[in-house]
Amino acid sequence: MRQKELREKVALLKDGQIVQIAGDFFRAIKLESDNKRDVCMQCDLDSICHDDVLDVCYEMETNHPYKWRLKLAHP
Repeated sequence: MRQKELREKVALLKDGQIVQIAGDFFRAIKLESDNKRDVCMQCDLDSICHDDVLDVCYEMETNHPYKWRLKLAHP
C-alpha cells in the first residue's frame, strides 16, 4: 500500500468510517486516554495482524494523542 493510500485509510478510520484493508472491512476503536495497557494486548485480530493491516494500525498510533485499535466491521 502506498503512503498516500495509507494516510487516507487512517483518516477515514479516525473519522468513523468503515474501510477495506487486505480484503476485510475494519473500523477504528478509540481507546480511553487513561488506558495504560498496550494496544496490541487489547486487540483480537491475531492472525490477520500483518502486512497492510499492521501498517494501518501502526500509522493510527503515530502523531496522535489518542490510542486506537482496529476491529473487524463484520460479525
